[in-house]
Amino acid sequence: MGKIVALGEVVSDIYRGEALSDGELGFVARPGGAPANVAVAASRLGSEAAFVGSVGEDLFGDFILRALEAEGVEVSRVSRQAPPIRTSLAFVEISGDGDRSFTFYRSTPAADELLSPDDVSEEILSGASFVNFGSIPLIRNPVRSAARRMAEVAREAGVPVAFDVNFREHLWESVEAAREVVDPIFDLSTIVKLSDDEIGPLLGTEDPKAAAGMLLERGVPLVLVSLGPEGAFYATGEFDGDVSSFEVEVVDATGAGDAFLAASLIHLSEGEWDEERVREAARRGTAAGALACTGFGAISALPTKVELERLMAGG
Repeated sequence: MGKIVALGEVVSDIYRGEALSDGELGFVARPGGAPANVAVAASRLGSEAAFVGSVGEDLFGDFILRALEAEGVEVSRVSRQAPPIRTSLAFVEISGDGDRSFTFYRSTPAADELLSPDDVSEEILSGASFVNFGSIPLIRNPVRSAARRMAEVAREAGVPVAFDVNFREHLWESVEAAREVVDPIFDLSTIVKLSDDEIGPLLGTEDPKAAAGMLLERGVPLVLVSLGPEGAFYATGEFDGDVSSFEVEVVDATGAGDAFLAASLIHLSEGEWDEERVREAARRGTAAGALACTGFGAISALPTKVELERLMAGG
């Protein structure tokens, strides 16, 4: 088992707390951001993990770095940005079924957008089994160039690139603009992970198998599609299949896809990608994603290895 190196955005998720009085509304801050969540999930599941990103020299930047370090995530490659640039905040609203909506508060530019290609080097990839990033760093430069450099350096070093699309339409000028930027990254990816609500906007189909086929034809070795309560779909050029979901009481789905990816990558790092291993990776990912839905916040509910094994064993 190697190290999972995740690059990209990290934010402070702000959840509504209890009203302190008629004139005071309490809030709870929790670390979030897909790549940071993947790094923490990997660490909790027993893998080494590193995060490459940028935060502000502010209260929330300090808070996030402390939280990541406490989870055993290497943060030596996290840069800091001076005011007025700030760490981004994401106010999270939870619906009755555990689904989420986000309202972002970001400086222009935001701290995470200022990660530069100079912040990426082959050194951070020492011992890595996977590099991971998503589409949010691709929205603006210089972090867009940093993400692409990470993918290129990883490929040169023989480290597989896991691209978790994590498409947030409201952050882009248009779907067409997102497609134009995201599309070339598919050609640099060893694994592409999407959710079922991302394949339509980015690939023009609602069918996971058809979407996977498009990416496989372009040379992507493995495609994973998370299907929420329906489980997950996996496909390579030689085989494809699906796995069922695990039944849990859903509280907050934030971080479920990140837990799915981390658990899948860890299992894939342990051997050849035959159908048995890929199917088990998807199954473990689905179990980890389910457990991530059982508590509030992206990081607080991410499962440990013991919790994952217990759920998979039916206990």
